[in-house]
Amino acid sequence: MQPIKTVLGTLFVMTALGANAHADPAAADFKSSVMAKAAESEKGVIVVLSKRGGIAADAAYLLVLQLKQNPGFVPLLMAEEPEKLEGYMKILSLPNGSLPAVIFFNKSGKELGRVIGAQPTAFMKRLDMPARLSATY
Repeated sequence: MQPIKTVLGTLFVMTALGANAHADPAAADFKSSVMAKAAESEKGVIVVLSKRGGIAADAAYLLVLQLKQNPGFVPLLMAEEPEKLEGYMKILSLPNGSLPAVIFFNKSGKELGRVIGAQPTAFMKRLDMPARLSATY
């Protein structure tokens, strides 16, 4: 049964990527990254999209906190160059000033929820308290 699921999942990903490859390379790149991680997970993927630099370290911290609260999900930190980041933001309909963004996807690649403009406070970092990020499940 497991080999059939793997083959069907791979076929689904390849079909979806083929259909989107001509339309927008950034969309295909983003979707392939999410789907590859989703295949490794029990429940889905937590994507954190961020600019590079110091903010990416804060974004990584948020990702770690979310993994503690959401067992079965796998992490995907995407700290990208401005051009690539702009393409991803367009795909996700994220407005300017919304980074870092924490986005939850199920195993099928369907978005479950998102938190935009998320940043840990110094207090949370010091105490290692869970972030109070809410997502729709």
